[in-house]
Amino acid sequence: MILLLSGCAYNKQMVTLNPTVNVPKSVVGSGVTVALKVVDDRANTSLGHRGNVYGAAAEITTNQDIALLVQDRIRKGLEDQGYRVVAGGASADRQLSFELRDLTYSTSQGFWTGGIEIAGALKTVGRSGSSSYEQLYRVDDKQRVVVVPTAETNAVWMNTALSELLQKVFSDTALDHFLTTGT
Repeated sequence: MILLLSGCAYNKQMVTLNPTVNVPKSVVGSGVTVALKVVDDRANTSLGHRGNVYGAAAEITTNQDIALLVQDRIRKGLEDQGYRVVAGGASADRQLSFELRDLTYSTSQGFWTGGIEIAGALKTVGRSGSSSYEQLYRVDDKQRVVVVPTAETNAVWMNTALSELLQKVFSDTALDHFLTTGT
């Protein structure tokens, strides 16, 4: 039975990322213009590998432009807060750039269970005149499993981790202060 269940770990998995970010509508941005830019700065475009009793198996990938996806979610969140968002590099009250540093799925072996770890890192750099702001947001979600997770379960876990990472941006009160005051 274990061999049967681990057999699916050899099939390449294509994940569709669709993170959710809950940002309450507000006017805190009061029309402040924010030039937004997001880049995918990961060392590898692969998201990781599924695992089985023998270690890493089939690759997990996506055909999406993750930088564009992250930029879309951040833009929408900023607009929900009342900011006017323009393309990065454009003239604006604030310049805000994000670098996706990590989004990986990895496995580990245990005696009775296996481990799944999804790690993510997103760095932000803000500029306003001579003032600047920098922050690195991280997420590290871990699961213990008895059988190899299905592709659907892996997709849920990847989306949960990316959602948590993006939510940290909108929970950062120091970033809120920088965006509203420029200091």
